[in-house]
Order: sequence, then C-alpha cells, then structure tokens
Amino acid sequence: MVLAILLMVSSIFLSAYTTWDGKIVPPLPGSASPSLCSTNTQLYMALRTQTANRIIVLKDGTYNIASFEPLRIDSSGITIRGESGDPTKVVIRGSGFRNCTNLDEEMFVLYNGNVTFADLTITDSRCHGLKVENARADNVLLHNVRFISIGERKIKGGSVYDPTNWEIRYCHFEDTLAPINDACRQDHDNGNYIAGMDLMNARDWIVHDCVFRNIRGATGGGRGAIFFWQGCQNMTVERNTFMGCDRNICFGNSSGGTAVTGGFIRNNFIVRGADNGIEMEHSSLVRIYNNTLYSTNPTYTMTVQFSANGADNEFRNNIIFGNISGSVQTMSNNITKNSAADANTNWFVDRTNGDLHLTANATQATNTGADLVSDDWDGHLREGTPDIGADEYNSVRVEGAYQRSVSPMVSISSVEPNPFNPSVTIQYCISSLVCEGTENALLAVYTMSGRQVKVMFYGNVSAGMHEIQWDGKDGSGTRVAGGIYVFCLKMGERTAISKGLLIR
Repeated sequence: MVLAILLMVSSIFLSAYTTWDGKIVPPLPGSASPSLCSTNTQLYMALRTQTANRIIVLKDGTYNIASFEPLRIDSSGITIRGESGDPTKVVIRGSGFRNCTNLDEEMFVLYNGNVTFADLTITDSRCHGLKVENARADNVLLHNVRFISIGERKIKGGSVYDPTNWEIRYCHFEDTLAPINDACRQDHDNGNYIAGMDLMNARDWIVHDCVFRNIRGATGGGRGAIFFWQGCQNMTVERNTFMGCDRNICFGNSSGGTAVTGGFIRNNFIVRGADNGIEMEHSSLVRIYNNTLYSTNPTYTMTVQFSANGADNEFRNNIIFGNISGSVQTMSNNITKNSAADANTNWFVDRTNGDLHLTANATQATNTGADLVSDDWDGHLREGTPDIGADEYNSVRVEGAYQRSVSPMVSISSVEPNPFNPSVTIQYCISSLVCEGTENALLAVYTMSGRQVKVMFYGNVSAGMHEIQWDGKDGSGTRVAGGIYVFCLKMGERTAISKGLLIR
C-alpha cells in the first residue's frame, strides 16, 4: 500500500508544471462542481452571475477580455483556475502593453476575499493585472499564475485598503517589452512608472518560490519587482528568483512615512539590474537573512541601500556582489565582493541565467554562517553549521512531509531546551485566519534524511499558542539515537519547520 501511494505521488509530480527556475509546482486538489469555461463569453457570464464560492475552471485556450474588462470579483470564495495545471495554456489577454486607448486598464478588480487564482496567465494590460479595491479583499491565494507584460503594476493595492493574508507562490512576473516614453506615458514618469507588485497597508503577506524577470522602465528607473510601503506589516519574501529588474526587493522608499513594520527577506537569488538589489527605507523589525545578490558590476555603490530606517532591523548571512549604502542595527556574517574583478566569479553554477547555487569554489561561504533559517532557496534543510547565502551547498531535497512552503499563518515558536536530553517542549502557534475551515493539523518528528519518527499530534486544533512534549522516542516507544531532528507542523498547504539537537 505504501509503495502504491509513493508511486501515485511520484506520477503526479512528474506531470506537474516546472517553473522557469526549475521548481516543481505542487498541483492543487481537484475542484468539485466547477463552472467550466472555454470561451470569452462563458468566462464573462460566469463572473457576471457569480455567487459565493463559485469555482470557475478554464479549458486550455486564449480568453480576450479587452471588450468587457475590468472583471470584478464581488463575491467571497471565488476561484479562477486553469484546468490543465499548465499556466502557459490558459491565457487571459487584455488590450495590450502599449495600447493608447485604455491607459488606466484594469483586468481583474477584487472587491471581496477568500479568492484563488491558479494555473493561468494574465497578460497584455496597459495598467494593472490585478487590483485591490475593497477592505474585504483578504485571504487571497495566487498559485502558479503568470503575469506577463503588464504596463504599470501586475498587482496593485492602494493606501485606502489593507489586504491581509495573501500567499503568492510559484508565480512568474515578467515584462517581455520595455515601456516606451511615448505620448501616452507623459504622466507616468517618462516610462519608468512600472513595477511587479506595489502594495500599501498590506499585512501578513508571503511571496515565495516566484520568478521576477525584466521588470524595467524606459530609462532604468522602474520601481521594485516587489514594492511594499506605506504601512505594510509582517511581509515575507523568500526563495524567489530575481533577474534583470531595475529594482528588485523594496521595503519602502524615499517618500517617507512608516513603510514596513515586521517581516523577512530571506533565501532569495537576485541578479541585479540597473539599480538596487535590496532597498529598505523607513522600515523596522525586518530580518534580511541568507540572500545571494550577484551584480555584473560589483563596484555599484547602492547594490543594497538602507536609509532612514527604524529600530531592530537585521542584515545577516548574505552574499553581496556590490556595495552597501547605509546600515541597520545588526549586520553580521555577510560576504561583500565589490571589486570589478569579482564580476567574473566562479562561485555560482550559472550566474548569467540566475542560477546562484554555490559551486565548490565558494569556500568562503560554506559552513561559515549563523543558524538563522531552517531551509534554503530549494527548500532543502540546512544541516550543521549553515552556509552564507541562499543556497546550502550540496544539500539534497529531503523526501518528507515537511517539504512545503513555510507560512506565517502557522509557526513553531520555540523548541526548548535545545540541545535537549531526554525530552523537549515544542511550542507552536496557529493563526485564527486558518482555523475557519476543516483542515487538520499535523505535528510530526523527522530525521534529517526525511524519515518520519513519530506523529506527535493529528487532528483539529484551535487558534492560538499550544505546546507539546517529545520524549525522544519513536512511534513504537523505542528511544531514538542522538542527533538533529526536524519538527514539522502542517496545516493544509501551510508548513512550519524547526530543528532540535538530541544529545545522548
């Protein structure tokens, strides 16, 4: 039976979609009683007559919505997804990146929450792909969505609303054209008013395992591929790839005001374009850990830029090819390469194409970091003394249930004492935002090789803080050997992982 299940899971992942940077996208569960669409009109009518929790499944094809956009999401629980799981085969097309007839074009506008977009492409808009227009636009999942050639913002949220609890995963953001500073763009910063996502007042967002490519302005002044500012809180950006964007990860800018309070920027591959690789201004309580940032011009003065930030920021365990402008309170275990000759480094597998996995030549980075994060860019666990940067050199994918995205909605707060003998207490927290459904929680112990040692808990759990004790024994009551063990908390697609050292 176990073999049959493993073969079934293997077959699913062999047919799953693979991202531009080589990650396998876990498929979503099938949809019950969907509204199937294969034409523009059917898609329009499915949304025009929408009711709560409607699931709209699109067959492979191109859907031209220019004549009836914007498409409004007015009801809670709407899902729009491609049937095949391949986002390149379901294409929703607007009026065009350079059209001059609909300058404020918006393709989808959210007036409600609990919405899912999955396995499709949103492309060819002069202005916005997806826009938040209501305070109820919370609890949104974007899974395996491609935003291609959107002329202003792929995702936009203004200062009026506070979208909460979004997860953006395995998505692809790219412009295949550059803006032209034409007559249509005279009020758009000479063709540089373009970004990937631009959010104000957002809370509890996680953007992970996504790709951002060639998001650029007409003259190199494009805004951030990720741009969080003006009142954002608890924003996480991890395990993404950035390639050729004018600016890459931006928490705040020079406009002032409180930008981001609380969050993580960790385990990202960044190949810098015209301007900053990482920019942080007017922000506090942000942890920037284990990123790898390469630049073809390591002498650039603002590869990383800090300015006017608040308290309790940390910048640690990062590899930076370029200079750092400004500073934050805690800066340690970083490697900076800023001579012109460093551009020709042999530290990375394929720096030209954004593959910043370490090679054997990166000895300065291996086994020299602080233990700050549990996994790396691939989702591989870090063992022993971790490496500096986003990649854990020579790590392997651990075949275990804990190989899923780390989410701020579930967390392991502490593992104490650590090291431990004979027992340890695991304290974990479940957000109220994930307790409204019927999903069970699983807390289990694994070896570093991915073998399950013991299921500590499985069942319904209330929101809030909980704790459980492990006595160092497996499921049969036998004492296990000393070593590093992984504690994994899973609830649906949300996962938290931590490690503990058992000393015998």
